[in-house]
Amino acid sequence: MSEKKKTSIERVMETGSGLQRTMKTKDAIMVGVGGTLGTGLFLSSGDVLSGAGPGGAIVAYLIGGFIIWLMTACLGELCSAMPIAGSIQAYATEFINPAMGFTIGWVNWIGAALTITAQIVASAIIMTNLIPSTSATLWIVVFAVLLLGANLISVQKYGNISFWCSSLKLVLVAAFIIVGLAMILGLGGGEAVGLSNYTSHGGLFPVGLAGVGSVMLSAFYAFGGTEMIAATAGEIEKEKDIPKAVNWTVFLLIGVYIACTCVLIALLPWNQADLKGSPFAYVFQFAGLNGAAVVINIIVLTSALTSGNYFVYACTRYLWSLSKFGQAPKFCSKTSKNGVPVYALTISMIFALFGIISEFVAEDTVYLFLIYLIGGGNIFMYTVICLCQFNFRKRFVAEGGDVRDLKYRVSYPLIPVLGMLAYIGILVITLLDPGEAKAIYICAPCYFAIYIGFLIYTKKKNIKAVNIDM
Repeated sequence: MSEKKKTSIERVMETGSGLQRTMKTKDAIMVGVGGTLGTGLFLSSGDVLSGAGPGGAIVAYLIGGFIIWLMTACLGELCSAMPIAGSIQAYATEFINPAMGFTIGWVNWIGAALTITAQIVASAIIMTNLIPSTSATLWIVVFAVLLLGANLISVQKYGNISFWCSSLKLVLVAAFIIVGLAMILGLGGGEAVGLSNYTSHGGLFPVGLAGVGSVMLSAFYAFGGTEMIAATAGEIEKEKDIPKAVNWTVFLLIGVYIACTCVLIALLPWNQADLKGSPFAYVFQFAGLNGAAVVINIIVLTSALTSGNYFVYACTRYLWSLSKFGQAPKFCSKTSKNGVPVYALTISMIFALFGIISEFVAEDTVYLFLIYLIGGGNIFMYTVICLCQFNFRKRFVAEGGDVRDLKYRVSYPLIPVLGMLAYIGILVITLLDPGEAKAIYICAPCYFAIYIGFLIYTKKKNIKAVNIDM
């Protein structure tokens, strides 16, 4: 009698499990929120407003949020059915092929590691502005040790730290909104600003729909990092709460961007929004807050450090998952007594520090190449996620699964197809932008080479992900 073949879900769960499930649902939500809220809100929102005008900025963020939701919804179905850490690479391995899993896994790992680099360097520069007598090197070492230490503790304690760090970001956002509303309504003794800036400088759409297109990439990339909620899937305490965590993450982020943009539009004429620095600084200065520049530096510092912390977590889980699926050295899947993939964490931090060195020593060669290498990473990754969900649902039904049993399900095939089309559209817009297109021209051949190389390897070794009769 032949042995019963395992389903796709069984294979993925069997290979990708192994971490401790101790992270609270609220903490998992804050990992996604904290990893996303950053310079896209605190610094780049002024550029979006100046490029698209009042109505155009709101439309751009709504479209960017919707496009991200398409991916997040697909990811939500996958994570709820197969809650494992480093899930995107595992899903690509199973539902496309091992070569795609290998490619997306290593691209994600490099991208996350370089994001750690960027956040540590940005934090160090901010500290030298706040305390000029100190050196950037000192702060780089301090922050690197701090992030390493935060990720060496148990995931339960890490989740608690993440919750409070992200809460601080949301408190700063809430303060901005409250101060802005007080100025709009004239509360606190000042003259009411009102809503005249929405229409008094050429109307809601002073540069037409072309303005929306010109800032679409900025609005889209502002939501980059939302997918990090998937990295927590293998360690969240209550698996049944994964759909809630996914939904709360994406809708909270969209709500924050839209609320802040609406306040900003009322207080800052769109044709004056291309200020150097943060538009948040303008609002606090307008409110008569002394030391607004210091406040903004603290906000950006908090944003950079917390984002760096979340990317250390995600980067570690990406490498751990690669190891579990035989796509990275086996020792990277070993964990400490408190369940932390300590070897994967150490290697990730070493690579991040290499990025820091290359930024200072070989900025125009090594570091610039690495930045371009991950330039199209989000577009590539989000398209792969939608394709994985499309293939998963088809495979799930073919294996005898009942769609009604899925804890989280999307309208199929509408959502994954819309997602793939949306990301192809983003790719086209990117290629039309000379500055952004350079990154695609460099990263696409590299991704293709990685994919083909591992595809040849898997065929020689006869490595297969699918073992069912379709």
